Parts: sequence; structure tokens; C-alpha cells
Amino acid sequence: MPTLLGVPFLGRRRETASEPPTSRESIHDAAGPQASPNAQAPNNFSSEFAGSVFPSRRAEILSAHLRGAASHEPLHTPASPTKVKSPDSGTQRTAAFQHRRPWRKLLYIPQDFPDDYVDDTFLMELQKNANVRMYNYSTVVMQTTVVTQHISSIVVFIAVFINLYRGALTGNLLLWCSTVTTVIGIISWDLLCLTLRTPVQRIIRLGMIKSAVLFALLLFGLSPILRTLTEDTSSDTIWAMTVIFFFVNLAFHDYSTGNLTNIRFPGSVSLNAAVLASVLLASQLDSNLSVFAFLTFALKWFALFPIFRRYLKRISAAASMVTTVVLALVATAMFMYISRAIAMLHVFSTLFITFGCPLWLIWVQRYKNEIHGPWDEARPIVHHYYH
Repeated sequence: MPTLLGVPFLGRRRETASEPPTSRESIHDAAGPQASPNAQAPNNFSSEFAGSVFPSRRAEILSAHLRGAASHEPLHTPASPTKVKSPDSGTQRTAAFQHRRPWRKLLYIPQDFPDDYVDDTFLMELQKNANVRMYNYSTVVMQTTVVTQHISSIVVFIAVFINLYRGALTGNLLLWCSTVTTVIGIISWDLLCLTLRTPVQRIIRLGMIKSAVLFALLLFGLSPILRTLTEDTSSDTIWAMTVIFFFVNLAFHDYSTGNLTNIRFPGSVSLNAAVLASVLLASQLDSNLSVFAFLTFALKWFALFPIFRRYLKRISAAASMVTTVVLALVATAMFMYISRAIAMLHVFSTLFITFGCPLWLIWVQRYKNEIHGPWDEARPIVHHYYH
């Protein structure tokens, strides 16, 4: 019975175990292509031996050992060292992060965060077009009347000078016309002040009369000097400087309706430019009376008439629109006999500024993209304490 159970195999196992271990090279040579045909016997023996005597686990180890030797694989592959991560490290970091004080958008206090740190709510405060004002077409058209009125007034003034320079208009007639229109303007001004019912903005007639008499006497005394002021200057230089001064007057004119009593910056720059242009033009006239009448008309036209237009626009938008139409028609009619090209250019420019520019502004407004957020500079709140 012991013989049938594999006792001779046990003796053979002991003999095998007593032999020295075989090196990798011997196993490699035994399993090579020059091995004898009986080289596969150990495989059959191992499977037969494992199935009869040893347990299944030992049979699997022996079979794997022999297969590795036959396939030229190393018997034992050293395992790469692995880093064992402590499970408490992540927990400690999370706990340390949770123990941080909450982030505040302040640079003058020490915090546990870098200076360029922003939290997740940074872009939640983003605002687009928060202060953008949407325009209405009719409102913008009404606001452009102040520009067209001033352009038309400059065109009328230049037309008056050309007619006076050519002799189609005399200095005496211009003086009487400017005086009559000034009286009409004063009466209309009083009516407007009564309509506004603001005593602070009413005109003091006595002070106005004193100022008018002083300017008239001063201009009358300086008329001979102003007439010969630019005798040694060429006419081309005078025309070029006049155009430049009128452009300055147009650019720095006070187009607001809040200034109703005085002239302030930048309206003062506009008035000075208009006076200089008037002096240059007056130096090209022939008689002292023409110079006096023209400069008197210039002071009334560029100093008093804009304030009257602001009063008119403030109390009635319809009256301001009527004034715009009247000025545009007068300027076109006066230049029609001088230069039809300039008259038509004035008509087209008036139409474009009054109706084309507002439409253009509203069309471009859709592309406006104004953003505000926490990156904007802080605006200090100033508290005023009155004792």
C-alpha cells in the first residue's frame, strides 16, 4: 500500500532536495532549442506528481517554476519599492485648511492666503452695463438743436461780414438792425424770466445798460485802431486765422443749458476765440463806422445770444426747435447769394447732425460693453460733519 501511494517518489524527492540548486544558466540551457527530446519529461512529471501526491498549491508553484525556466524568464522579479502614503496626511491638511480664517478682500491685514488669492465668489460680483444710459431717438434729436443753432449762428455771422465787406450792407443799417434785435431780445428775456419765476436769474436792467454803454464807447474809440490793426498782414493769413478761431469757438462752446447767468470755462475760451476772429475780420473793413457796427454786432451775437438760447431751450423745447429751424433757413438764404455750394453744404450738415447722428449713436450703443467688478478701485465714502 505505501508503494502504491508513491513512497518511491518520496525517496526521489529527498534525493532531489539534497542536490544543490540549479542555476539560471543550467535551466536556460536545459530548456533551450538544443535540449534532448526528453526535456519535456519534467513538465509531465510535475503535473502527474502534483495531481497524485502534493496539494494543489504546491503543484501550481512547481508548474510555474518550470514554465518560467522554459520561457527564459527570471525566477524572481524584484518588486519595485512603493511609497506608502499615510492616511492621516490628507486628513491633517484638510483639517488645517478648514481651521483657516475666512478670506477677506483686504490687503492691510495679515491673512493665511497669498496677496493674489481670490475666492470662488470673485466673478459673482461682475456687472455689465450697470451705468449705461439708453437713449431715445426723439430726445437725442432735441438735444442736437444746440449744436445746429450755434453752427447756423456762425454761418449767419460770416454772411453778414461778407455782405458788409462787399458793400451790400452798410454799417449804419447793421447798427440799427442789431440795436432793434437787442431790444427785442431784452423784452423776450424779461418774459422768460417771468415764466421761470426765479428772481435770482432776472436781468438787472440798470447794470446791463451801464455795461452796454461802456462797451459801446470803448469800441467806438478803438474803431480807428482796430481798422488798421492788420495792414501789414496778408489777407490769406487773416482768413486762415479766422477759420481756426471759429473752429475753436465751435469746439469750446458751452452747449449745456444749466449756465443761464454768466459765462464760464470753457465757454469763455469760445467767446474769446469769437472776439479775436471778429477783430481780424473787422480789420479788413473800410470805414470806422462799419468796424464799430460789426464789433458791436459780434459782441451781442456771441455773448448775449447764446444765453438767450439756453433760456429758451430750458422753458420750451418746441420754441428751441423753432429757433433752430429759423436760424438754419436764414443762414441758408443769406449764403444762397454768396455761394450755393456752401449753402447746400450747410443744409446737409444740419440734417446729418440733427437726424443722422442720433440714429448713428443709438445704433452704436448696442456694442457698448461696460463691466464693473471687485477689481475696480474702491471709492471712499466721505462724511461731512457740520458744526
